[in-house]
Amino acid sequence: MAFTQLDLNYATEYSKAMANAYPYWSYFSDLYGSPNSAVYKPLNGNAVAVQSMTVSGARATNRNNITGEFNRNFNTSEQVLTMRMDREWDTLVDPMDIREDPIVNIGNITKTFNEFQKVPEMDAYAASTLSNAASGFGSVDSTSLTADNILAQWDSYLAYMVNQRVPRDQIRAKMTPDTYKLLKEAAGITRFVEADTGIRNIDRNVGKLDGVVIAEVPAEMMMTAYDFTEGWQVEDGAKQINLLMFHPLAIAAPVVYETSMMSAPTAQSKGKWLYYERYYYDVFALNQRLPGIFANIASLPALSTITFTTIAGADSTHTIIQGLAPAPYGMAYVAKSGASADLPDYGEALTSGWTVVNNGDAVTTAASQVITIALVNVTKGNTAVAGGSATAVVGG
Repeated sequence: MAFTQLDLNYATEYSKAMANAYPYWSYFSDLYGSPNSAVYKPLNGNAVAVQSMTVSGARATNRNNITGEFNRNFNTSEQVLTMRMDREWDTLVDPMDIREDPIVNIGNITKTFNEFQKVPEMDAYAASTLSNAASGFGSVDSTSLTADNILAQWDSYLAYMVNQRVPRDQIRAKMTPDTYKLLKEAAGITRFVEADTGIRNIDRNVGKLDGVVIAEVPAEMMMTAYDFTEGWQVEDGAKQINLLMFHPLAIAAPVVYETSMMSAPTAQSKGKWLYYERYYYDVFALNQRLPGIFANIASLPALSTITFTTIAGADSTHTIIQGLAPAPYGMAYVAKSGASADLPDYGEALTSGWTVVNNGDAVTTAASQVITIALVNVTKGNTAVAGGSATAVVGG
């Protein structure tokens, strides 16, 4: 059978090559490749609706009768996630540049873009998004890590996550090279020496600790904030993420659109090749699984702001709270009344003097008093992550 030469579609071949390259170029391929990333994708528009369910517990059975009422013992809720990272890149390539410079070709150009821009951008976005999710939930620690304390801190982080029913052997850890160096220097880490070949190979790598897979990530790609106006740049004031721990199923990282196209030289492009690429992705923390994300950051975040209003209560000793959004899973609102606002510090445990409240609740107070409300992480001893205040309005 005669051989027939077919035209090659570079964009198609490039897409296949990228699928194979991601695990080698990306430090967060386990996140973008998690099962949730394929499940939670927008079907229409740019929103992803994540459905979750809660049910009541079981109770003792009555073997002698079936009297009583049957009730619906489950509730459903929906978390609507809006895709944010819709990105594009293009370049013109002059045929004369291709002829005169041996490294100028579409393959080299796109490979360089992906290695130094696209994939690092996606990794930086993943790290900053997950650290911000941990900050918003309150699962953040700012203890300065050393070779002497890193294993104790590691144990405390794992204990918290396992206590929240996060499977230990499914947790992933990303850390900067400096943090990884501390781990290697820690007393209690086993070293292996292989001498059976006659060459003493000393392996000091810590690829897995207590069942948790560990990976080093360059410090530049482990920051809390980036400017993505063009490419990715660390924002002024961004903090270093030393250690990031997560369960892949606590996160959805959909890549919902990825395409690349190339046009041959035309009069419209003034005789140049035109390459165009677009990709649409995001990283989301799922509300019901926020304990599955933990971060050690150089310093604690600032307290976020809660906005709410008050209206007159039923009498002169009560005011009603309005405007509070439902508290996320594992969190609650607490309130107190005083002569002035009493905003807590981030991470401060709020127990005595604070009362759990919800939107629409009446708070005991007096005229001209100030109501302070804080959002706390109940899984970590009511530690504050956000706060706000408003003047009380009481009834007659």
